[in-house]
Amino acid sequence: MATSPTTFGLLGLLAVRSWTGYELAKQMRRSLRFVWSSSEGHLYREQKRLVELGWAEVEVEPSGGRSRKRYTITPAGEEALRSWLATPPQEPHFEVEGLLRLFFSDHGTLDDMITSMDATAAAARSMLDELLGFVDEYLAEGGPLWMLEHGVGGHGAERLEFRGRPMFPERLHLVALVIDATTRLLADVEMFARATANEARTWRGAADPTNTAVTRTRLEGIRARYRSGP
Repeated sequence: MATSPTTFGLLGLLAVRSWTGYELAKQMRRSLRFVWSSSEGHLYREQKRLVELGWAEVEVEPSGGRSRKRYTITPAGEEALRSWLATPPQEPHFEVEGLLRLFFSDHGTLDDMITSMDATAAAARSMLDELLGFVDEYLAEGGPLWMLEHGVGGHGAERLEFRGRPMFPERLHLVALVIDATTRLLADVEMFARATANEARTWRGAADPTNTAVTRTRLEGIRARYRSGP
């Protein structure tokens, strides 16, 4: 049965704690979407796949007169997660629709191109601000970093909550690394998109042939940035 990084993203969350199906999807949207996005429908299909694979078990529990499914990782799931972590990762994937549109901008109008770049910059800034909100939360008094510094609420201790959610301070060093990478990428996307929109405002059109000298400078600059030799 085919698996994907989404399968293992959900499995990794289950290795941290048990979740209801709704909580799993919500947590994927809150955090993992910054590094591996997936549609909500796909997330729920993958939850069922984990059970079919024997990597998770599901229990139906009452919830306010209704019922909900709670997923818990199995020993086989823990082994599958360890095995996946020992394999080489896929090559990095970048899904930035604004860049896809930019690639074909000569088939549209210059205004379309500028609008797309402005929208991409705004979206990147919004995502960056959301991550900075997480950082503020992690640094707040009583938050996970405070728990680490005071030796409370971590692995093997009584689990503490912060702002209504259970915290896992023992994982904060890994979370901080991923946030460091994603904020850098988002900041670069925002800066590039804004600069491109501003440059395009000086063009005569999206297929302006007078940009040859600028293009040479750009290509040579790329080579100089990332290659030390000729």
